[in-house]
Amino acid sequence: MSDAAARMERQDRILAELSELGLTLARGLHAKALAAETAEEAQALGLAFHRISRSVRQTIALEAKLDRERRRQDHDDRRDAEQRDEAKARQRKAQVRGAVERAIWAEAEGDEAELLICELDDRLGDDALAEGFLDAPIETLIARIQGELGLAASGLRPATAAPMDGAQGLAASAGSGLDARGQPPEGDRAAEGPVPPAAFNSA
Repeated sequence: MSDAAARMERQDRILAELSELGLTLARGLHAKALAAETAEEAQALGLAFHRISRSVRQTIALEAKLDRERRRQDHDDRRDAEQRDEAKARQRKAQVRGAVERAIWAEAEGDEAELLICELDDRLGDDALAEGFLDAPIETLIARIQGELGLAASGLRPATAAPMDGAQGLAASAGSGLDARGQPPEGDRAAEGPVPPAAFNSA
């Protein structure tokens, strides 16, 4: 249990106990006031009863106020969490789309490429709603969609991924035909011609 949760539990316990004690005392004063033998005694007991009753009502009101504040805070926390998840989902969709779209333009062109991009958007939209989309490795998402679209495993990393360096970059480029930054060699890029601007659009 967190410190905040422990404090709230203690507050609830104390307030509940105070309201019970106040209620017990109010009942006792009420009984004594009814049994008072003089008007002065009855008046004094009645005044004490009124004060205790007011204290009990204030305690109950405080319990209700704390409950409303906690429910409001829970709502705000859920809203903030949803907004963070939505932002993360948009970012991941953009990363996956950019990588897969580059693979599409590397293997197709014209109408075929446009159709594949439309299918990519449909599949990516469905994937973004699936459980685990925010936690799965980006590379796994890219590989699955490329496989579903019938694209070869290009080995491209998301456009926002940090470049590898040193031995790691050399090893990756040796296996994928790319340089240490995850890009084709200069000569190959020149031979491929310009990449269509649509290849860099995000979801």
